[in-house]
Amino acid sequence: MEDDKITKLKELHDLYTNNVISESEFQSMKADILNGKAVDVDQPDQTPLSRSATKKSHKGFIYTLLILLILIIGGGAGVVYAKWYNKPVETTKSVSKHKTVKKSSSSTQTSSSASSEASTSSESPKQINLTPSQKEQISNDFLNWASDRATMGNMAVTGDYFDHGAAGMGDWYANTPDGEVQVQDQNNPGPSAFPIHAIGGCVFLTMKDGSTGLQDSIVESTAGGYSDNADMSMPITKYLLGDNGTVYELKTEDGNVGLSTGFGEYSDSGQSNSYKPNRSFIVSKDQNAQIELQQLIKQYS
Repeated sequence: MEDDKITKLKELHDLYTNNVISESEFQSMKADILNGKAVDVDQPDQTPLSRSATKKSHKGFIYTLLILLILIIGGGAGVVYAKWYNKPVETTKSVSKHKTVKKSSSSTQTSSSASSEASTSSESPKQINLTPSQKEQISNDFLNWASDRATMGNMAVTGDYFDHGAAGMGDWYANTPDGEVQVQDQNNPGPSAFPIHAIGGCVFLTMKDGSTGLQDSIVESTAGGYSDNADMSMPITKYLLGDNGTVYELKTEDGNVGLSTGFGEYSDSGQSNSYKPNRSFIVSKDQNAQIELQQLIKQYS
């Protein structure tokens, strides 16, 4: 057998061994070589198997491109959807939740701290038994503090918060959310019958002559009351200082206010009767006044 045929048969066998050509192709090409026909075994790329491999490679490439396109289009569609409906994408949403939780926690801590501070600042000192001289000193000190406040508000202030004309022998008192406050003790029914006792008080008003600050001569008579020198068309506010450390307030807008406004009297035997307070005091929202009274009382605790 010629060397050329042997060489071609070896090359053909190598192609078959390496799965480049099929068995039928191998047998066909082998017969052609043995019969002396011209057979080209140096171009395996042109074999059916090679063409099949090429087609598979092309298909794989096309599938890869399709998958990438689907992912790109799908991701783009998700972003468009999110923007259209004002919805954040997943990563942003996660961060947003984290921030919201932190903010909520911060708000809770701030709110808790504020509540604690408010509770501390509004705490009243323990109720103590004050002597008449101690009550007078606290009342005068509070009146001096109120004088500065009145001046800043272009108003006047006086210590004449309560008085009355001819009356019986019962105790005088005021109604508050915390109970009755004894204002004048005539031992009917006596101090033990009241949960709170007045230390003193003051009245904020507007003078006819424009005077401001502490005024000593506003009331000229019990009958005339504040109307002798005060502008009764302007608001008048009474402050009542309780020995429980609370400032109570009665504010009038109509000018219908006198020295006994907001106070009632027990009967001569210390019994409740029809002469009750015509108006009730409320807990004053003036936090500065509350703090001032508490500090003054603490000196004697």
